[in-house]
Amino acid sequence: MQKEFIAPLNHRGGASGGGTQAVRAGNLILIGGQMSLDEQGQVVGDDIATQARNAFEALKRVLAEAGATMQDVVKHNIYFQCDGGDAEVAKFLDEIDRVRLDYFSDPGPTTTETRVGLDREGALIQIDAWAVVGEPRERLMPDGHWSWSKPLPFTHGWKVGDMIFVGGQRSLDAHGNVLGVGDIEIQTDHAFRNLDTLLRAGGGDRNSLMRQNTFFRFFGQGREVTDYWEKMTNVRRRYMSVPSAAGAGLRITGFPNSAELIQVEGIGVLGEDKQRLQPDNHWDWSIPNTQFTQGWRIGKLAFIGGQISADNKAKAVGNDMETQTRNVFQFIRKVLAEGGLDESDVAKLYIYYHGDGDWNQIAATKATIDRVQREFYPAPGPAATSIRVSGFAFENLLIEIEAFAICRD
Repeated sequence: MQKEFIAPLNHRGGASGGGTQAVRAGNLILIGGQMSLDEQGQVVGDDIATQARNAFEALKRVLAEAGATMQDVVKHNIYFQCDGGDAEVAKFLDEIDRVRLDYFSDPGPTTTETRVGLDREGALIQIDAWAVVGEPRERLMPDGHWSWSKPLPFTHGWKVGDMIFVGGQRSLDAHGNVLGVGDIEIQTDHAFRNLDTLLRAGGGDRNSLMRQNTFFRFFGQGREVTDYWEKMTNVRRRYMSVPSAAGAGLRITGFPNSAELIQVEGIGVLGEDKQRLQPDNHWDWSIPNTQFTQGWRIGKLAFIGGQISADNKAKAVGNDMETQTRNVFQFIRKVLAEGGLDESDVAKLYIYYHGDGDWNQIAATKATIDRVQREFYPAPGPAATSIRVSGFAFENLLIEIEAFAICRD
């Protein structure tokens, strides 16, 4: 399948550090992270309403360059940075909703909102999206499913052709109230049960799930991190296929409601003719015999789960960002090779990294990642979304990267 690299001239908003803002292959379009930036990459606006509108305008421009509109978006993610407690976050998200309702009408795309760190000083929001042009689609809104706490035009899931796009599934009731407050096991069970429900509504099941990302909130340190991940994952495994989907597990600052501890989102593809991408002598997880998966190839699509710089005992390898980033890109290369692919097939990267310190240190960290990325992905390169997270499934990890590839004809 031929890929078109979308890089609008004089574009304002692209946050990836590269020229490619989106990749189109056939009717599928993957858009990299968009922010409120000027042509020099500086943040524009010091309030969320201004930044949100600029980010959505940037998304709209990229879609237009790719031959699409906002109505073609089936999935979008909001990554936001907001200080303060529940009242401040609620007001902040109300402002985002007031803006995005000017761009999305009912029935709108799926949505996932996560509270993270961004990599530009003063940035409050980043948006990325998946769009499909000119294909029949089926809205997935199961009866009795959880709902938002206020009327919104968004959708739990879309089935487009053989693909099922599932937005952030949450531990909420039909009125938007959090279920299992303070209990990660209960909340994990609800979130994954809801994910299962969406897949079935789209004519699939957990075996159809190719990409599954888990965002979770936890502020412990050291071995507590792995212990918490294992406690959560022992519940997740009740809902995982054997072998599982590829995915990423990411510790973040929080969600729209501070009582939420977890959200899960995914992409499924219907069909049985698929190849598990599981290289020998690869890094491994801390729970033995999990049947977790590094990647899947199905048809022309390949999903590479979040790769980390670890050994086969789930211990971090490398104490610095450059070492870990290079190891991660080497692991992605190995997983791609299992499917007969290489970096030229990659259309989208999701880069999650841990960056502390002042803004000069954060900029230096991101520059290191960008430099190593260019070694593996010279121009034009894939679209990318990059965010700062609180951590990962295991201690001492600095970066995790997942990839989506579209195979050449």
